[in-house]
Amino acid sequence: MQSKIMSKARESIKEIFPFKVYTFQIAELLVNITKHVLKPKHEVLTAEEKVKLLKDYNIVDSQLPRILESDAVAHYHGFGKGTVVKVTYDSELTGNHVTYRCTF
Repeated sequence: MQSKIMSKARESIKEIFPFKVYTFQIAELLVNITKHVLKPKHEVLTAEEKVKLLKDYNIVDSQLPRILESDAVAHYHGFGKGTVVKVTYDSELTGNHVTYRCTF
């Protein structure tokens, strides 16, 4: 879309389609944020990997650092609530650094 979607139109989309539909403004799609050199690598964990991670650290998913559904990368990939993502940073200063985030 060229401009921001109105709330009535957003509600209509939810009523018309039985599946989740993501809308983007043209300006959001001019640059592929997943290919930017400063963006860390995001990988979605499978259900088994998520269970193993939570068991290894003896935590529940709400105790993981959060990534919002409205985050640019989460919105681009369509991460739903409760999705656990492995984020790999590669920096000259810190080297390889892995964190896990849960979508809220």
